[in-house]
Amino acid sequence: MFTLDTESHNKTIIVRYQGTLLLQDAIALRDELEKLLLADNVAQVVIDLSEVHEVDSSGIGALVSADTLGRSRGRGLILLSPSQQVEQILKDVDIEGFLPSLANEHELESQLPDVLE
Repeated sequence: MFTLDTESHNKTIIVRYQGTLLLQDAIALRDELEKLLLADNVAQVVIDLSEVHEVDSSGIGALVSADTLGRSRGRGLILLSPSQQVEQILKDVDIEGFLPSLANEHELESQLPDVLE
């Protein structure tokens, strides 16, 4: 079970995700991310994963699937503040570094200064 809040900043959508990222959650998240990545006037989607406390490979698969779709359309998916559980499974499935990631809000502001205006 999860909650999802979105914020729009210029051409960037910030998604605040809270809860588990397991099989059923992953399918719903993938669908939502793909919808956002295909929306008009969106250059990138940043997903805050700091409040994800349980994740499995299907959750990571959903992120990879959405990222692949976004890249095929010239759009980006960026992980923000991945929780320890997310970071661990990225290492376990050997794709750490494949998905662009920012450690915290400060890095987000530094890398994308117009996002948090």
